[in-house]
Amino acid sequence: MFARRRLMTTFGLGAMLAACGRDGAERPPSPAETARWAEGLALPPDPAFEALLPASAGPDPFAPIGTALRALEGGAEGRALVLLLGDSHSAGPILAERLRELFQSRYGAIGPGRLPPARAQRFWNPSGLFIAQNGEWEARNALRSTSPGPFGLTGYRLTGARAGDTLTLRTTDPRGFDRISLTVATGPSSGSFRLLAAGTPDTAHATATPAPDLRQMRYLVSPGTREMALELVGDGPIDLLGWGIERRGRGVLVEAFGINGATLATLDNRDPSILARELAVAPPALVILEYGTNEATDRDLDADAYAAALTRRIRTLRAALPRSGIMLMGVPDAGRPTRPAPARRGQPARAPSGCGGVTPLVSLATVKAAQRRAVAETRVGFFDWSAEVTQDVCRLPGLAAGAQPLMQRDLVHFTAEGYRLTAERLHAAILRGAGLAGASPGA
Repeated sequence: MFARRRLMTTFGLGAMLAACGRDGAERPPSPAETARWAEGLALPPDPAFEALLPASAGPDPFAPIGTALRALEGGAEGRALVLLLGDSHSAGPILAERLRELFQSRYGAIGPGRLPPARAQRFWNPSGLFIAQNGEWEARNALRSTSPGPFGLTGYRLTGARAGDTLTLRTTDPRGFDRISLTVATGPSSGSFRLLAAGTPDTAHATATPAPDLRQMRYLVSPGTREMALELVGDGPIDLLGWGIERRGRGVLVEAFGINGATLATLDNRDPSILARELAVAPPALVILEYGTNEATDRDLDADAYAAALTRRIRTLRAALPRSGIMLMGVPDAGRPTRPAPARRGQPARAPSGCGGVTPLVSLATVKAAQRRAVAETRVGFFDWSAEVTQDVCRLPGLAAGAQPLMQRDLVHFTAEGYRLTAERLHAAILRGAGLAGASPGA
């Protein structure tokens, strides 16, 4: 239950920028800008993110993140974003949480940032956050092109319409948060909601627009706030594409959006105009693409077509984010457990096929080769997940055994320890690429 206390918030980015002025942001907005931004329809790029980025990414994919981290280490005000897009490896919270912990321990902790909307992502249980849905909500994701959209950066959509239904987000972090973000797909029939923080609803916020549009809403709340909720008014549907919490100030955000079963092609199921606007508001210092495991299960995968699609996607991202670096995570080794063939009468059981009781995913080698070709063609950063963690398909059963296994028994997904180790190796690779090698203090 919320304490009965009026929400201490200012609606819109205008007030946020005014407050950020204390942290070295740009001029306060004009009254006309404030009125426009209060609707959440045309947010400009957040100056706190732009302040740390170079004028152009240039040929070095690690230059933007290196520039941003050096500036933070030197005491500059601003915020750096590491954005991870991928499949089930990224859909689970552990990899991103450990990567966030490592970056924030050295360069400034400002919270988790943007998140998938409430429980739209099933079985998602991030550490340190309590998330609840009360009432009737319909969840969809961008896994298939036939799924009704639109979808944005998170790849998820949560729709509700019944009066009084709520979504709740609570953090166990004693530092709490002081900024809330909501991303809503809107249209003529869109409804209204109330935002509750520490107990009492604020005035109803209408989201209806003459035509389909996007509202990226920003709110300031009291420092140390630890709980918020969104309550539906009931005058029309609310289509929530994402929400988030963070703290003002300098530091690093690590945001991860994955979908179970996703392939690179699922990025095309996100609305390009929505995606462009979300990326523009908070331009990342580094975008990490983590795909390939599900492609590796496709026995008809065309290596040339996949390499071309990956190259095209990287170039599209580069054109949309000319000040951001891009990195590709190479697919990790994965396979299917194999069992001894049934013994024939009078004969011993036959040994399992494959090596060490595991058969590689049918197109694993094809995906690895295509990814290498795309990296060479586009000159993006590359994290060799196989070399850094799994090393060889034949090692997978051993990684799934022992007191602290790194792989799950399906020999495709990692355990919590495996994802943490991956995050640590990924973090080290990013720092090396940026010329900032060295362990994070306190990590």
